[in-house]
Amino acid sequence: NINDINFAMITKHRTITGQRKTYDVIGKVEDCDVIIVDDMVDTAGTLCEAVNEVKRRGANRVLGFATHGVFSGPAVYRILNSPIEEVVVTNTIPLDQKDIENSGGKIKQLSVSVILAEAIRRIQQKESLTELHLAYQNQQEESK
Repeated sequence: NINDINFAMITKHRTITGQRKTYDVIGKVEDCDVIIVDDMVDTAGTLCEAVNEVKRRGANRVLGFATHGVFSGPAVYRILNSPIEEVVVTNTIPLDQKDIENSGGKIKQLSVSVILAEAIRRIQQKESLTELHLAYQNQQEESK
């Protein structure tokens, strides 16, 4: 039910470059399942710190969603050793299959190829992108 959904934000502050960052949670996360949404996951430092912060504040399950999964350096190790349940990214950046395997099942990748191809076709044919969005939304509701 949409009325059962809360909204919270996590803000990250740096006082001086190179110093420890602080995170503030604005809103209620205690006894809630939390979805963290970001544009990309690079080293997963910010993601994992945000996960730790909402868990400290009593969150139940924590899931992460990002458009781009870079997963450089210690990212996979950080995700594997964090309390995050799952990180879902799109395939806009090729992901090393080894990273997925080493994540203990925590990293999932979704393809954007079908929807991107359809959007390009609609733009080229001067058709509505709104209709594409509505069709996709209806398809998601029907698959529930």
